[in-house]
This record gives sequence, structure tokens and C-alpha cells, in this order.
Amino acid sequence: MNWVKSWYFKQIAIVLALAVLCIGAVPARSLAYMVGAELVSGTDTEISNDRAQDLETVQRTLESKIVAKRLSDLGLSTDEVTERLESLTDADLHHFASQLESLNPGGGLVSGIGAILIILLLVLVALKMTDRKIIIK
Repeated sequence: MNWVKSWYFKQIAIVLALAVLCIGAVPARSLAYMVGAELVSGTDTEISNDRAQDLETVQRTLESKIVAKRLSDLGLSTDEVTERLESLTDADLHHFASQLESLNPGGGLVSGIGAILIILLLVLVALKMTDRKIIIK
């Protein structure tokens, strides 16, 4: 009976490990998302009207201490960065600003909870495979 039980849980552990590997192998940027109607019907005049707002978004990001330090490490001064931003077209600036808004450097709460649940599940499977029990009194 113990042999069957051990073989069964080894198979479950292998399937779970492969599932986690497959899910983790898909990059988040390659997922397909719905495109909003404003992006499909957007015109150049709408993009140029938002240039000041996009420039403000980029400037706020560049004022961050971490970003400023990294740019100075790369040998770029504040004047050079401002000059390069001014030389961008409206479409390029809008694209850059929209990418800055979509950054999530700390990760999300959902992904953190998911990672904790997966680790907990793997620990429970490993304990079950070694015939160990957790007893809480």
C-alpha cells in the first residue's frame, strides 16, 4: 500500500512541477490583450494634444532618484536627456510614456499570493511523499 501511495504522489509532484514550469515559461509581454477603441480610432491630432501630458509623465519618472542615478552612471546629463526628449516625435513620446505607465516594478499582490500558494502546495506534496505529518496542537 505504501508503494502505491508513494508512486501516486510522485506522479502528482511531477505533473505539478511541469505545470508550474509551463506557466512560468510564458512571458507576460506575449499575452494578447484587447485593444481599446481610442487606440484604433486615434488620430495624429489627438496624439499631439497629449504631448504636454506625456512629457510631464516622462519628466516625473526621470526625476526619480534611481532613474537619475542610473542615467548619470551611463554618462547622460540632465540637459542631454531633456534635449533627446524634445527631439522625439509626438507618437514616439506617447508610446514611451504609455510604456512607463504600464511598468510595475514591485509586482502585484495577486502574483505574490499565487507564488506563496504554489510554494505551500509543493511543500505539502513533499511532506506527503516522505510520509511526514504536520500536527498543530
